Amino acid sequence: VDLNAYLQSELAVRPPSEMGMTLHWLAVDGTSPMIPMNEVWNDACAEANNQGGLPSGGVAPVLELGDHDDNNTNLTGASTTTGNKSDDGDKSNEEDSSIRIRELQHRLLSEELQLYYARVTSTIENNSADTTAHNALSVALRGIRSDAGIQELVPFLSRFVASGLMAKKNLHRTEYCRRLIRLFDAMLDNRALHLDLHLHQMFTPVGTCIVAKKLSPGLSPYEDHWSLREEAARSLVKACDIYGDQYTTMKPRIIKLLTQQALRVDRPLATQYGGIVGISLFGPRAVDAFLLPLAREYWERWEGELHRLTNVDVADDNATVDNNNSNNGEKKKRDVGREYELQMCQQALLDAVQIFVQNVTPGEQAKRVDIGTFADVFGERLIPMRPDVSDYMSAVV
Repeated sequence: VDLNAYLQSELAVRPPSEMGMTLHWLAVDGTSPMIPMNEVWNDACAEANNQGGLPSGGVAPVLELGDHDDNNTNLTGASTTTGNKSDDGDKSNEEDSSIRIRELQHRLLSEELQLYYARVTSTIENNSADTTAHNALSVALRGIRSDAGIQELVPFLSRFVASGLMAKKNLHRTEYCRRLIRLFDAMLDNRALHLDLHLHQMFTPVGTCIVAKKLSPGLSPYEDHWSLREEAARSLVKACDIYGDQYTTMKPRIIKLLTQQALRVDRPLATQYGGIVGISLFGPRAVDAFLLPLAREYWERWEGELHRLTNVDVADDNATVDNNNSNNGEKKKRDVGREYELQMCQQALLDAVQIFVQNVTPGEQAKRVDIGTFADVFGERLIPMRPDVSDYMSAVV
């Protein structure tokens, strides 16, 4: 073959392509996609040539998994659907050979997994407080922790947890949020499940349960939203322990969330409590870096407010006694709720300090903190934290 003559010609004969290998969909839901690698494309081209035209839509997918798809979708209907959609979107996508999944479809699961998912979600949403409902919840969570064959349910369970915690109306349902947090924790305990691609959509909702301003339906601070904040924090720390090596930015992102949203004096006390508990669970280094520099300021502020609340209450008692025969003597209602919140924050800070004291050597403590100032602030509360203190000494203190 004269190569010069061939190169100067109009390339009527295309040169052979380099040998290679490519992947393509052979069948989707029992239907072969209309792409050049499949026989249906040749059949469609032959039919179009007989009619004096080309296959419509170019190289386009046969099936798009959406809300209104059914198993009887034929080639013509799929090509028409794709063509109509491409008119509204970018024209560059007309020749895109890919299958787009619009949203999760329960019907794509097997019947057994659909029943499993329905049973788990109905158990979580059951508001009954009786023993039967509690036992059913325990069984469901135990199954999530141990069942190795529910990987296909991970996207659905992740969406269920995230959407449930992100709904504002649910944030005031303490027990419902607690059940969702426990579901997330059970998924983390199951090492056969791969949550890598779904953690991002659960971090923000779970973090909200830590630093939210209000997580209870009533105004009373005695409602147990405090333990919910702690459970949510423990779940996030567990996720960091499991997947922190794969995603190195996970732990810094969560600590940044807690410090920016919670460790500020202008935040509600419940939010400050969640931030302190969350950071303390990351260990003594996190306590040293983020809590100890603020410990004295926070403690003195809380102690001062508690002192004012107590003095106001005593002064009001004295004023009431002096004016018990006068109609002008009125006793103000004591803000016991505020006192309780302050005491919970103080206890959280003491627990954080204890984590530092019991896990750091005395020599390192002396380098990191001013022992004299620390003792002045916390006083005798530091004695039971020492690991070398005997039970007898603790009892004496």
